[in-house]
Amino acid sequence: MEAAIIGVLGTGLLGMLGFFLQAIRSDLRALSERMDAGFVASRNDLGEVKDVLGDVQQRLAAIEATQAEHGRLLARMADHGERIAALEGAAGAR
Repeated sequence: MEAAIIGVLGTGLLGMLGFFLQAIRSDLRALSERMDAGFVASRNDLGEVKDVLGDVQQRLAAIEATQAEHGRLLARMADHGERIAALEGAAGAR
């Protein structure tokens, strides 16, 4: 009689263990699918970030070119300023 009770309880325990393992496996599969979807979304986001960085780099290159040109023009203007001061000084001496 005791062996029958232990056998029935053991069988029930194994059945419950199998049920819980199936549920855990199902949850792990669902989690895996959600993680895969998240990784795909992250890759898409990284692609967008790379595109934005490319645009920023192009704009930065254009700004640097503009600054270099302005620096060149300012250097020429500084030379004109010295000439104008010399002409004003010469005109004032007359």
